[in-house]
Amino acid sequence: MIKCKDFAPRITQRGPFGGASEYESFSDVVSTANQWIESRTIQVINVETVVLPDRIEGTSDGDYGLTISNSFHPVTISQGVTINCFQCVRVWYRE
Repeated sequence: MIKCKDFAPRITQRGPFGGASEYESFSDVVSTANQWIESRTIQVINVETVVLPDRIEGTSDGDYGLTISNSFHPVTISQGVTINCFQCVRVWYRE
């Protein structure tokens, strides 16, 4: 069975009122993905960069997302509405 796992920038410092203000760099995200791959007995099928909306729920690592980061991407959707997105690493694999 083919599966995938996403790795996104984690919050490194909280801003005022609990909001995020700083996030890890994309190279840190790549490093985290590499460490995860090395710690598993899996067959990696593909690794890709994907851009996702500004908030996703992490598993045990808390919230991911971004407001300011070197991987920030504003994306314009219908009628000029812009949403904030972030760059992450997606690993496709077989166990």
